[in-house]
Amino acid sequence: MKNININKNLYLLLGGQLISQIGDKFYALALAYWVLQTTHSPSMMGLVLFSSMAPAIVAGFLSAGIIDFFSRKTLLVSTDIIRGLVVTAVVVSYYTGVLNLHIIIAAEVVLSICSAFFDPTVQAVIPQIVNKEELTEANAKSQFLGGIALVAGPLLGGICAAWWGYGFVFSFNALSFFIASILASMLAIKPELKEAHFKKKIKENIFDSFIYVFSKRSIISIVSVVAILHFFVGSVQVIMPVFAITLKGNGAQNLGYIESFYGIGVILTGFLLSLISINNKEKKFMYGGICFIGLIYMAFGILSNSGVHDIIPYFFIFFLMSSAVVGISTCYRAILQKNVENEMAGGVFGIIGSVGNFTYPLAMLIFGVLLDWFKYGQLLIFCGIIIIILGLVLSKLNRQSTVASV
Repeated sequence: MKNININKNLYLLLGGQLISQIGDKFYALALAYWVLQTTHSPSMMGLVLFSSMAPAIVAGFLSAGIIDFFSRKTLLVSTDIIRGLVVTAVVVSYYTGVLNLHIIIAAEVVLSICSAFFDPTVQAVIPQIVNKEELTEANAKSQFLGGIALVAGPLLGGICAAWWGYGFVFSFNALSFFIASILASMLAIKPELKEAHFKKKIKENIFDSFIYVFSKRSIISIVSVVAILHFFVGSVQVIMPVFAITLKGNGAQNLGYIESFYGIGVILTGFLLSLISINNKEKKFMYGGICFIGLIYMAFGILSNSGVHDIIPYFFIFFLMSSAVVGISTCYRAILQKNVENEMAGGVFGIIGSVGNFTYPLAMLIFGVLLDWFKYGQLLIFCGIIIIILGLVLSKLNRQSTVASV
């Protein structure tokens, strides 16, 4: 077992992430209820959700060159400040009684674009503040804190919204961004980027990022892993509400229990991976994790087809599923951070992030349609088989690539 000595910079980065992610969960929960109560229209809620995701897909591809063109510390600070100001505008609109759907959608678009720059920048900064052999543990700690936000955010947000109202929850989110920007401003980032890199035009940086990604088989393999991971995680997000109502008890309550166990899996796995060392074993864990997810999907489908309606067995299913997702995410991030030149890291993570942002809602759309034609148990077994095949194929291609390079 290996203990990582977290430096001040990593504390600052992860602390800012935790605060802003909890604030995000507060905001998302309150916003969903506000829209539904104000418009009484699920379709309007869908429009708001679309506005929070679609811009990030487009902006993510364009951010590929911009992230590596500017100072990453400046990007972290400025995107947090912009997000804080945007949510502050929502707060002021709420308290003055002028908040409407147009303001909400405009705010979601700006927040989505900011996240397309912020998230890849965080991944590009980690190699600049953490030693190479500690990257996996550092990413695991990031996943661990994300799991805490996933579980605690909605719970605390719901309590705060019920006790103090939407305005308080919106205000907390705005404040969380400003606090995160202060923490980011205190980062001391090694100036590892080459001076010549900054002399390029933004268009050149964007073009070079795409050339870099698609000219390297190892990165294309990671892109495939991200696409598979987000697509099938998106599929199960559509299946979960349909599945929850078939279990004994209240459907909404069942869904809450399932999501809680999913979050607990994120927390415990992130914590475990931050303590043990899998340095230089990331590829084995990553491809093995994909096959493991396939087995979980098959077990999920077989259980549901067998008429098991007690919720307890499914706690373990979703716990193991989230554990595999965290393991894969931690590994592919560490692999990229170790092997991609740091001056290209922002662009690479921007492109990969957009691939994930695209395949996730795409899966929701596709599986929403498929559920009208097939039972979810059948879909789960079929998906499990496909995931295992894809995992084995990618693992074999990786071994062939490694042998060829040797």
